[in-house]
Amino acid sequence: MAKIVDVEVFKVQAPKTFDGSMSRWMNVEKESRPAYITCKSMPRRKGVLGNVVHQEGAVVVKIITEDGIYGLGSSGLYRNCTVIVEEVLKPILLGADAMEIEKLWDIMFKATVAFGRKGAVIQAISAVDIALWDLMGKTMGIPVYQLLGGKVRDKIKVYATGTDLERFRAMGYKANKIPAPGGPGGGLEAFKANIAAAQRVANIMGEDAEIMYDCWQGWDIEFTVKLCKELKRQNLNVRWIEEPLMADDIEGHRRLKDLLNPMGILVATGEHEYTRWGARELIENQAIDIMQCDIWYSGGISEMRKMLAYAKAHNVYVVPHCNGMPVYHVSISSLQSPFAETLVLQSAANDANRLFLGEPQVIDGYLDVPDRPGLGYELNYEWGRMLPYS
Repeated sequence: MAKIVDVEVFKVQAPKTFDGSMSRWMNVEKESRPAYITCKSMPRRKGVLGNVVHQEGAVVVKIITEDGIYGLGSSGLYRNCTVIVEEVLKPILLGADAMEIEKLWDIMFKATVAFGRKGAVIQAISAVDIALWDLMGKTMGIPVYQLLGGKVRDKIKVYATGTDLERFRAMGYKANKIPAPGGPGGGLEAFKANIAAAQRVANIMGEDAEIMYDCWQGWDIEFTVKLCKELKRQNLNVRWIEEPLMADDIEGHRRLKDLLNPMGILVATGEHEYTRWGARELIENQAIDIMQCDIWYSGGISEMRKMLAYAKAHNVYVVPHCNGMPVYHVSISSLQSPFAETLVLQSAANDANRLFLGEPQVIDGYLDVPDRPGLGYELNYEWGRMLPYS
Protein backbone atom coordinates (compact mmCIF):
# COMPACT_ATOMS: atom_id res chain seq x y z
CA MET A 1 0.00 0.00 0.00
CA ALA A 2 1.21 3.50 -0.87
CA LYS A 3 -0.61 5.47 1.82
CA ILE A 4 -1.33 9.11 1.00
CA VAL A 5 -0.24 11.33 3.90
CA ASP A 6 -0.52 14.80 2.37
CA VAL A 7 -2.03 16.69 -0.54
CA GLU A 8 -0.54 20.09 -1.30
CA VAL A 9 -2.52 22.49 -3.46
CA PHE A 10 -0.93 25.50 -5.16
CA LYS A 11 -2.48 28.44 -6.93
CA VAL A 12 -0.04 29.33 -9.69
CA GLN A 13 0.03 32.89 -10.97
CA ALA A 14 2.06 34.01 -13.97
CA PRO A 15 4.67 36.73 -13.34
CA LYS A 16 3.41 40.26 -13.91
CA THR A 17 6.03 40.61 -16.63
CA PHE A 18 4.74 37.53 -18.45
CA ASP A 19 2.51 38.40 -21.40
CA GLY A 20 1.77 34.86 -22.53
CA SER A 21 4.07 35.29 -25.53
CA MET A 22 3.51 32.22 -27.64
CA SER A 23 3.12 31.33 -31.26
CA ARG A 24 -0.58 30.63 -31.01
CA TRP A 25 -4.07 32.03 -31.23
CA MET A 26 -3.89 33.77 -27.88
CA ASN A 27 -1.41 36.27 -29.26
CA VAL A 28 -2.71 37.10 -32.70
CA GLU A 29 -4.17 40.56 -33.15
CA LYS A 30 -7.58 39.11 -33.98
CA GLU A 31 -8.85 35.68 -33.12
CA SER A 32 -11.83 33.46 -33.72
CA ARG A 33 -13.99 33.21 -30.62
CA PRO A 34 -17.68 32.43 -30.03
CA ALA A 35 -18.59 36.13 -30.14
CA TYR A 36 -17.14 36.34 -33.65
CA ILE A 37 -20.33 34.75 -34.93
CA THR A 38 -22.04 38.10 -34.43
CA CYS A 39 -19.24 40.55 -33.60
CA LYS A 40 -16.37 41.80 -35.73
CA SER A 41 -13.68 41.66 -33.07
CA MET A 42 -12.89 40.85 -29.46
CA PRO A 43 -10.18 41.89 -27.02
CA ARG A 44 -7.09 39.72 -27.25
CA ARG A 45 -6.60 37.11 -24.54
CA LYS A 46 -3.22 36.52 -22.97
CA GLY A 47 -2.00 33.26 -21.51
CA VAL A 48 -0.95 29.76 -22.37
CA LEU A 49 -2.01 26.18 -21.86
CA GLY A 50 -0.52 22.80 -21.12
CA ASN A 51 3.01 23.23 -19.78
CA VAL A 52 2.60 26.93 -19.15
CA VAL A 53 -0.07 29.01 -17.47
CA HIS A 54 -2.99 31.29 -18.28
CA GLN A 55 -2.54 34.83 -17.04
CA GLU A 56 -5.45 34.06 -14.71
CA GLY A 57 -3.52 31.14 -13.26
CA ALA A 58 -3.70 27.38 -12.76
CA VAL A 59 -3.84 24.82 -9.98
CA VAL A 60 -1.02 22.39 -9.18
CA VAL A 61 -1.61 19.34 -6.98
CA LYS A 62 1.19 17.47 -5.18
CA ILE A 63 0.20 14.13 -3.63
CA ILE A 64 2.69 12.64 -1.14
CA THR A 65 2.83 9.10 0.25
CA GLU A 66 4.29 7.86 3.54
CA ASP A 67 7.45 6.80 1.68
CA GLY A 68 8.10 10.42 0.68
CA ILE A 69 7.29 9.79 -2.99
CA TYR A 70 5.12 12.42 -4.64
CA GLY A 71 3.17 12.91 -7.84
CA LEU A 72 2.35 16.16 -9.63
CA GLY A 73 -0.74 17.16 -11.57
CA SER A 74 -2.23 20.41 -12.81
CA SER A 75 -5.31 21.97 -14.34
CA GLY A 76 -6.89 25.36 -15.01
CA LEU A 77 -9.42 27.70 -13.36
CA TYR A 78 -7.31 27.93 -10.25
CA ARG A 79 -9.67 29.91 -8.02
CA ASN A 80 -12.38 27.28 -8.34
CA CYS A 81 -10.20 24.18 -8.64
CA THR A 82 -8.10 24.88 -5.56
CA VAL A 83 -11.18 25.06 -3.35
CA ILE A 84 -12.54 21.81 -4.76
CA VAL A 85 -9.26 19.93 -4.33
CA GLU A 86 -8.54 21.24 -0.84
CA GLU A 87 -12.00 21.09 0.70
CA VAL A 88 -13.66 18.19 -1.12
CA LEU A 89 -11.08 15.88 -2.72
CA LYS A 90 -8.24 16.08 -0.19
CA PRO A 91 -10.27 14.46 2.65
CA ILE A 92 -11.07 11.59 0.28
CA LEU A 93 -7.41 11.10 -0.59
CA LEU A 94 -5.79 11.30 2.85
CA GLY A 95 -5.12 7.79 4.17
CA ALA A 96 -6.10 6.16 0.87
CA ASP A 97 -3.93 3.85 -1.21
CA ALA A 98 -2.47 5.94 -4.05
CA MET A 99 -2.28 2.82 -6.24
CA GLU A 100 -6.08 2.49 -6.31
CA ILE A 101 -6.53 5.17 -8.96
CA GLU A 102 -9.67 3.76 -10.57
CA LYS A 103 -11.40 3.47 -7.21
CA LEU A 104 -10.38 6.97 -6.16
CA TRP A 105 -11.60 8.49 -9.45
CA ASP A 106 -15.00 6.89 -8.95
CA ILE A 107 -15.27 8.12 -5.36
CA MET A 108 -14.21 11.67 -6.29
CA PHE A 109 -16.69 11.83 -9.15
CA LYS A 110 -19.59 10.58 -7.05
CA ALA A 111 -18.66 12.84 -4.14
CA THR A 112 -18.88 15.93 -6.36
CA VAL A 113 -21.66 15.00 -8.77
CA ALA A 114 -24.27 17.05 -6.91
CA PHE A 115 -22.52 20.32 -7.70
CA GLY A 116 -20.86 19.65 -11.03
CA ARG A 117 -20.55 16.93 -13.65
CA LYS A 118 -18.57 19.21 -15.97
CA GLY A 119 -16.42 22.31 -15.68
CA ALA A 120 -14.28 23.15 -12.66
CA VAL A 121 -15.19 20.00 -10.71
CA ILE A 122 -13.91 17.66 -13.42
CA GLN A 123 -10.86 19.85 -13.96
CA ALA A 124 -10.03 19.49 -10.26
CA ILE A 125 -10.44 15.71 -10.48
CA SER A 126 -8.23 15.77 -13.58
CA ALA A 127 -5.39 17.45 -11.68
CA VAL A 128 -5.60 14.86 -8.89
CA ASP A 129 -5.81 11.95 -11.32
CA ILE A 130 -2.75 13.11 -13.28
CA ALA A 131 -0.81 13.43 -10.02
CA LEU A 132 -1.82 9.89 -9.01
CA TRP A 133 -0.55 8.43 -12.29
CA ASP A 134 2.73 10.33 -11.89
CA LEU A 135 2.98 8.97 -8.35
CA MET A 136 2.27 5.39 -9.42
CA GLY A 137 4.98 5.53 -12.08
CA LYS A 138 7.51 6.91 -9.60
CA THR A 139 6.56 4.32 -6.99
CA MET A 140 7.05 1.48 -9.48
CA GLY A 141 10.11 3.08 -11.08
CA ILE A 142 8.69 3.12 -14.61
CA PRO A 143 7.30 5.78 -16.97
CA VAL A 144 3.54 6.25 -17.15
CA TYR A 145 3.42 5.06 -20.76
CA GLN A 146 4.56 1.64 -19.52
CA LEU A 147 1.66 1.61 -17.06
CA LEU A 148 -0.63 2.33 -20.02
CA GLY A 149 0.63 -0.65 -22.01
CA GLY A 150 3.93 0.56 -23.43
CA LYS A 151 4.92 2.48 -26.53
CA VAL A 152 3.11 1.66 -29.76
CA ARG A 153 5.52 3.82 -31.78
CA ASP A 154 9.08 5.04 -31.30
CA LYS A 155 8.15 8.72 -31.42
CA ILE A 156 5.13 10.98 -31.81
CA LYS A 157 4.36 13.03 -34.90
CA VAL A 158 3.47 16.53 -33.73
CA TYR A 159 1.99 19.70 -35.17
CA ALA A 160 2.59 23.30 -34.15
CA THR A 161 -0.22 25.65 -33.22
CA GLY A 162 0.49 29.28 -34.06
CA THR A 163 1.84 31.69 -36.63
CA ASP A 164 5.66 31.61 -36.30
CA LEU A 165 5.94 29.58 -39.50
CA GLU A 166 9.61 30.21 -40.29
CA ARG A 167 10.54 28.85 -36.90
CA PHE A 168 8.22 25.87 -37.27
CA ARG A 169 9.81 25.04 -40.61
CA ALA A 170 13.29 25.23 -39.06
CA MET A 171 12.18 22.81 -36.33
CA GLY A 172 11.03 20.33 -38.95
CA TYR A 173 7.28 20.63 -38.47
CA LYS A 174 5.16 19.31 -41.34
CA ALA A 175 1.80 20.46 -39.96
CA ASN A 176 0.41 23.72 -38.61
CA LYS A 177 -2.82 24.65 -36.86
CA ILE A 178 -3.91 28.17 -37.75
CA PRO A 179 -5.39 30.45 -35.09
CA ALA A 180 -8.42 31.34 -37.21
CA PRO A 181 -8.36 35.14 -37.72
CA GLY A 182 -12.06 35.81 -37.37
CA GLY A 183 -15.39 34.36 -38.34
CA PRO A 184 -18.69 35.28 -39.96
CA GLY A 185 -19.08 38.42 -37.88
CA GLY A 186 -15.99 39.78 -39.62
CA GLY A 187 -17.55 39.45 -43.06
CA LEU A 188 -15.44 39.38 -46.22
CA GLU A 189 -12.39 40.71 -44.40
CA ALA A 190 -12.33 37.71 -42.04
CA PHE A 191 -13.02 35.31 -44.91
CA LYS A 192 -10.03 36.62 -46.87
CA ALA A 193 -7.83 36.61 -43.77
CA ASN A 194 -8.51 32.91 -43.21
CA ILE A 195 -7.63 32.11 -46.82
CA ALA A 196 -4.46 34.20 -46.60
CA ALA A 197 -3.41 32.35 -43.44
CA ALA A 198 -3.56 28.99 -45.22
CA GLN A 199 -1.73 30.37 -48.25
CA ARG A 200 1.03 31.57 -45.94
CA VAL A 201 1.44 28.09 -44.47
CA ALA A 202 1.73 26.58 -47.95
CA ASN A 203 4.21 29.24 -49.06
CA ILE A 204 6.50 28.99 -46.03
CA MET A 205 6.16 25.41 -44.79
CA GLY A 206 5.54 23.84 -48.19
CA GLU A 207 2.53 22.78 -50.23
CA ASP A 208 2.57 19.35 -48.58
CA ALA A 209 2.33 20.79 -45.06
CA GLU A 210 -0.92 19.80 -43.38
CA ILE A 211 -3.18 22.70 -42.40
CA MET A 212 -5.73 22.79 -39.60
CA TYR A 213 -7.90 25.63 -38.32
CA ASP A 214 -8.56 26.34 -34.64
CA CYS A 215 -11.94 28.08 -34.85
CA TRP A 216 -12.67 28.02 -31.10
CA GLN A 217 -16.45 27.86 -31.58
CA GLY A 218 -16.44 31.07 -33.60
CA TRP A 219 -17.80 30.02 -37.02
CA ASP A 220 -21.14 28.84 -38.35
CA ILE A 221 -22.08 26.23 -40.95
CA GLU A 222 -22.46 28.64 -43.86
CA PHE A 223 -19.12 30.38 -43.24
CA THR A 224 -17.29 27.07 -42.74
CA VAL A 225 -18.62 25.41 -45.89
CA LYS A 226 -18.00 28.46 -48.05
CA LEU A 227 -14.45 28.80 -46.74
CA CYS A 228 -13.65 25.11 -47.18
CA LYS A 229 -14.86 25.16 -50.78
CA GLU A 230 -12.49 28.02 -51.52
CA LEU A 231 -9.60 26.31 -49.73
CA LYS A 232 -10.12 23.18 -51.82
CA ARG A 233 -10.46 25.25 -55.00
CA GLN A 234 -7.00 26.62 -54.29
CA ASN A 235 -5.65 23.10 -53.61
CA LEU A 236 -4.62 23.97 -50.07
CA ASN A 237 -3.85 20.90 -47.96
CA VAL A 238 -6.44 21.27 -45.19
CA ARG A 239 -6.69 18.25 -42.88
CA TRP A 240 -9.30 19.35 -40.37
CA ILE A 241 -11.50 22.17 -39.12
CA GLU A 242 -11.45 22.29 -35.32
CA GLU A 243 -14.43 23.23 -33.19
CA PRO A 244 -16.10 25.47 -35.78
CA LEU A 245 -19.43 25.54 -33.89
CA MET A 246 -20.39 25.90 -30.25
CA ALA A 247 -19.22 22.82 -28.39
CA ASP A 248 -22.73 21.69 -27.44
CA ASP A 249 -24.02 21.86 -31.02
CA ILE A 250 -23.71 18.14 -31.69
CA GLU A 251 -26.25 18.12 -34.51
CA GLY A 252 -24.53 21.07 -36.17
CA HIS A 253 -21.17 19.30 -36.10
CA ARG A 254 -22.79 16.18 -37.56
CA ARG A 255 -24.31 18.19 -40.43
CA LEU A 256 -21.01 19.94 -41.02
CA LYS A 257 -19.14 16.63 -41.03
CA ASP A 258 -21.48 15.33 -43.74
CA LEU A 259 -20.79 18.44 -45.83
CA LEU A 260 -17.00 18.58 -45.37
CA ASN A 261 -16.06 14.90 -45.61
CA PRO A 262 -16.81 14.72 -49.37
CA MET A 263 -14.26 17.54 -49.79
CA GLY A 264 -11.66 15.46 -47.95
CA ILE A 265 -11.77 17.70 -44.86
CA LEU A 266 -12.32 16.30 -41.36
CA VAL A 267 -14.24 17.76 -38.43
CA ALA A 268 -12.50 17.80 -35.04
CA THR A 269 -14.04 18.73 -31.70
CA GLY A 270 -14.26 17.61 -28.08
CA GLU A 271 -11.88 20.06 -26.41
CA HIS A 272 -14.69 21.41 -24.23
CA GLU A 273 -16.31 18.05 -23.54
CA TYR A 274 -16.03 16.22 -20.24
CA THR A 275 -15.75 12.55 -19.23
CA ARG A 276 -16.52 9.37 -21.16
CA TRP A 277 -20.19 10.32 -21.31
CA GLY A 278 -19.48 13.53 -23.19
CA ALA A 279 -17.25 11.66 -25.62
CA ARG A 280 -19.97 9.06 -26.12
CA GLU A 281 -22.46 11.74 -27.20
CA LEU A 282 -20.13 13.06 -29.89
CA ILE A 283 -19.16 9.62 -31.17
CA GLU A 284 -22.59 7.96 -31.15
CA ASN A 285 -24.14 10.93 -32.94
CA GLN A 286 -21.41 10.66 -35.61
CA ALA A 287 -20.54 14.32 -35.05
CA ILE A 288 -16.76 13.99 -35.31
CA ASP A 289 -13.93 12.52 -37.30
CA ILE A 290 -11.32 13.38 -34.67
CA MET A 291 -11.92 13.51 -30.92
CA GLN A 292 -9.93 16.25 -29.18
CA CYS A 293 -10.59 15.65 -25.52
CA ASP A 294 -8.40 17.65 -23.14
CA ILE A 295 -6.67 15.62 -20.46
CA TRP A 296 -6.85 18.56 -18.03
CA TYR A 297 -10.57 19.13 -18.68
CA SER A 298 -12.06 15.71 -19.25
CA GLY A 299 -11.09 13.72 -16.17
CA GLY A 300 -7.35 13.09 -16.40
CA ILE A 301 -5.46 10.07 -17.67
CA SER A 302 -7.97 7.58 -16.22
CA GLU A 303 -10.85 9.05 -18.17
CA MET A 304 -8.77 9.57 -21.29
CA ARG A 305 -8.12 5.80 -21.39
CA LYS A 306 -11.86 5.15 -21.50
CA MET A 307 -12.38 7.75 -24.22
CA LEU A 308 -9.62 6.17 -26.30
CA ALA A 309 -11.13 2.70 -25.95
CA TYR A 310 -14.57 3.95 -26.95
CA ALA A 311 -13.15 5.91 -29.88
CA LYS A 312 -11.22 2.86 -31.07
CA ALA A 313 -14.38 0.76 -31.06
CA HIS A 314 -15.99 3.35 -33.36
CA ASN A 315 -12.96 3.98 -35.58
CA VAL A 316 -12.55 7.58 -34.42
CA TYR A 317 -9.04 8.98 -34.01
CA VAL A 318 -8.10 10.91 -30.87
CA VAL A 319 -5.74 13.88 -31.07
CA PRO A 320 -5.78 15.31 -27.53
CA HIS A 321 -6.13 19.04 -27.15
CA CYS A 322 -3.07 20.92 -25.93
CA ASN A 323 0.47 19.86 -25.07
CA GLY A 324 2.46 18.52 -22.14
CA MET A 325 3.85 15.31 -20.69
CA PRO A 326 0.50 13.74 -19.69
CA VAL A 327 -0.66 14.05 -23.31
CA TYR A 328 2.57 12.64 -24.70
CA HIS A 329 2.49 9.56 -22.43
CA VAL A 330 -1.09 8.85 -23.50
CA SER A 331 -0.41 9.42 -27.21
CA ILE A 332 2.71 7.29 -27.45
CA SER A 333 0.90 4.36 -25.81
CA SER A 334 -2.26 4.51 -27.96
CA LEU A 335 -2.74 3.26 -31.51
CA GLN A 336 -5.76 5.53 -31.74
CA SER A 337 -3.72 8.70 -31.16
CA PRO A 338 -1.21 9.10 -34.01
CA PHE A 339 -0.71 12.86 -33.73
CA ALA A 340 -0.11 15.37 -30.91
CA GLU A 341 -0.23 19.13 -30.46
CA THR A 342 2.69 21.29 -29.39
CA LEU A 343 2.67 24.93 -28.32
CA VAL A 344 5.95 26.65 -29.10
CA LEU A 345 7.13 29.50 -26.91
CA GLN A 346 8.10 32.62 -28.87
CA SER A 347 11.31 33.12 -26.91
CA ALA A 348 12.84 29.72 -27.78
CA ALA A 349 11.28 26.79 -25.97
CA ASN A 350 13.42 27.05 -22.87
CA ASP A 351 12.60 25.65 -19.46
CA ALA A 352 12.71 29.08 -17.80
CA ASN A 353 9.32 29.90 -19.34
CA ARG A 354 7.64 26.63 -18.42
CA LEU A 355 5.59 25.55 -15.44
CA PHE A 356 7.03 22.03 -15.62
CA LEU A 357 10.63 21.08 -16.41
CA GLY A 358 11.70 18.15 -18.55
CA GLU A 359 9.53 18.36 -21.65
CA PRO A 360 11.19 16.78 -24.74
CA GLN A 361 12.28 18.89 -27.70
CA VAL A 362 10.78 18.58 -31.16
CA ILE A 363 13.20 17.22 -33.78
CA ASP A 364 12.18 17.05 -37.44
CA GLY A 365 8.50 17.29 -36.54
CA TYR A 366 8.60 14.47 -33.98
CA LEU A 367 9.24 14.07 -30.28
CA ASP A 368 10.12 11.12 -28.09
CA VAL A 369 8.91 10.57 -24.55
CA PRO A 370 11.71 10.09 -22.01
CA ASP A 371 11.83 6.93 -19.92
CA ARG A 372 12.05 8.71 -16.58
CA PRO A 373 9.74 7.30 -13.87
CA GLY A 374 6.25 8.74 -13.69
CA LEU A 375 5.45 11.52 -16.12
CA GLY A 376 9.10 12.56 -16.14
CA TYR A 377 8.63 16.18 -15.18
CA GLU A 378 9.24 18.43 -12.18
CA LEU A 379 7.57 21.62 -11.04
CA ASN A 380 9.43 24.83 -11.89
CA TYR A 381 9.27 26.62 -8.54
CA GLU A 382 11.20 29.57 -9.95
CA TRP A 383 8.48 30.46 -12.45
CA GLY A 384 5.61 32.70 -11.44
CA ARG A 385 4.13 32.59 -7.95
CA MET A 386 3.28 29.35 -6.15
CA LEU A 387 0.63 30.24 -3.59
CA PRO A 388 -0.27 27.44 -1.16
CA TYR A 389 -4.01 27.12 -0.63
CA SER A 390 -5.18 28.96 2.45
